[in-house]
Amino acid sequence: MGLCCQQSGDEATTVPERRDRRAPSAFKPRGCTDLPCFVVFMAFWGTAIFVSAFAFVLGNPFRLISGYDSFGNVCGMNNDEPMGALQFSGQNMTGRPYLFYFDLSNLSHSLKVCVKQCPHRELKTTEEVRRFGEETGSSLCRYDVTEPGQSSSLFPDLGFGPCPRLPVPASKPVLNRCVPEAVVDLTQDFFHSIYSYLNSIDALQQVVSDLYAAWREVAGMILFACIVALVSVFLVHLLAKLVSRIILVSTAVALVAITAVLWWTYVDIKLGLDSTPFGQLLEEAAMNEHAFLVFAIVSTVIMVIILLLVVAMWKRVALVAALFKESSLCIRHMPFLLAQPVWTFLALATLFLFWTLVLLFLATADYPTRETRQFLPFRSWVHYMWWFHIIFLVWMGEFILACQQMVIAGAVASWYFCKDRRSLSNPIGRSVARLVLYHLGSVAMGSFLILVFKLPRIILSVLQRWLNKHGDQTCCSCTLRGCRCCFWCLEKFLCYLNHNAYTVVAIKGRSFCGSARIAFFTIAENAFSVATVNSVGDFVLFLAKCLVTALTGLVGVLLLKNNPELHLYAIPALVMCVFAFFVAHCVLSLYEMVIDTLLLCFCEDLAAHRSNPEHEFYAPEGLRQF
Repeated sequence: MGLCCQQSGDEATTVPERRDRRAPSAFKPRGCTDLPCFVVFMAFWGTAIFVSAFAFVLGNPFRLISGYDSFGNVCGMNNDEPMGALQFSGQNMTGRPYLFYFDLSNLSHSLKVCVKQCPHRELKTTEEVRRFGEETGSSLCRYDVTEPGQSSSLFPDLGFGPCPRLPVPASKPVLNRCVPEAVVDLTQDFFHSIYSYLNSIDALQQVVSDLYAAWREVAGMILFACIVALVSVFLVHLLAKLVSRIILVSTAVALVAITAVLWWTYVDIKLGLDSTPFGQLLEEAAMNEHAFLVFAIVSTVIMVIILLLVVAMWKRVALVAALFKESSLCIRHMPFLLAQPVWTFLALATLFLFWTLVLLFLATADYPTRETRQFLPFRSWVHYMWWFHIIFLVWMGEFILACQQMVIAGAVASWYFCKDRRSLSNPIGRSVARLVLYHLGSVAMGSFLILVFKLPRIILSVLQRWLNKHGDQTCCSCTLRGCRCCFWCLEKFLCYLNHNAYTVVAIKGRSFCGSARIAFFTIAENAFSVATVNSVGDFVLFLAKCLVTALTGLVGVLLLKNNPELHLYAIPALVMCVFAFFVAHCVLSLYEMVIDTLLLCFCEDLAAHRSNPEHEFYAPEGLRQF
């Protein structure tokens, strides 16, 4: 599918089976492929625009960082517009950065106001509350109260004020909230009530808050991952014969280093928790400990497995040297292929920044009410938009990667099926044109199928976590793990098949499903001749992606470890690693896609030669020997 159509995809011109067949770039005009999927994709984009507009109009990310009072005002900010008919909303709180609770024994139902300063000493009487306000300029009463002793008509039956419940304990700012200090007169249950409320803050809001606070570090690490990945590409280009062993050794060292840092971080967090009184523990600290324990264990297992594979594959990596050499020759004839990962990285970075920005606004979105309300309620229906937003990220990320694969496949196929490769005219530009004009629907179809297999795994993960929280469900948990494993295997097989299907789409102009069928049977017919070397090449490139991810995670954990603004810094560290692998996959998939395309074109060329012995190979000399 694209911007114009001329004939159905399956009726498009195919590669001629005669001796003088031409390169794909010389084909007659093609037809649009997978039109229904393109229509669905555009409808999905329309919904995403609506959700984004809703979030930008009604959201405010600073609610996550600074907190907001019972009237919807964000502390420390000038709230220009009132929230509908909500009383006392829309006030200037630039001089009141801290959130103060009236009833510390029941924080979840307490009235909250923004104050200039948390009370640094205990206030036992109304007079002391008044004097504290005069001394510091920080009023601890409702906004309509000028004197602590006066009454108010606001909330006459609910007991909200007009001033805080006495005595007011000495407090200090914790996450921009006034939390009592550890004084002797306060009971342990009192502290449990306070810290339990802080722990009850929505986990997703904590995650979003940490991503917002660490966005500079995350963006910097994504750029770092891109630089390391590009360096790896140039090493493959310049040192094709030696780069395989260089990648193996570097990956082993990087995995050992990141595993050691993760265990060190876990031990450091655990020692800090052991020295903190139980009643003052915040849940995110315990979650940090658990998260880094899981990270360290997973990293250790991956390290051991990859080290064993490196030892086992050490001698076999010499087989892929010729394949890397031919891939480098192809890229040398089309040097602008090296720019494709850069464009893809910029597209992915733009997608991630836009997605994060929308998520920040969406997590705090609420619409103004026309009803007069006493305080701001929480809208639970926004959670449904979060799920849509996650689906948007996965589908669009896969779509961008699929576009890169299609462009590279089309350009490499044009190069392969051309006699005079040095005089080939603008193969990349023509490949982009064919993608935009005819095959966007096929790309949307392939990326959607990846999404279809990812979503059940996500849902099963959430369901398994819910079962673990609600009792021992060993049988159900094992069943869910088995289902997740099956979906993972299907997803990986589909990813591999998609690569080759895009190549057939680029060569023959067929629909995605028809191209996938051709690619599958072509690979099956030549499995013994090319599968071994192809798998070794993919393994080396996979290690290069692991190298980029490990180096990014190593630097990222060291950067985030001592950041006091973060609640749960394991999440930004995980996001760094995920996007580092995503970026590395995007960059290094250049060689992966070139290799896969060359092998598939070689199989097509070989099939034509078998059916017609007079057919002359288009394959380069290196591939013929291979």
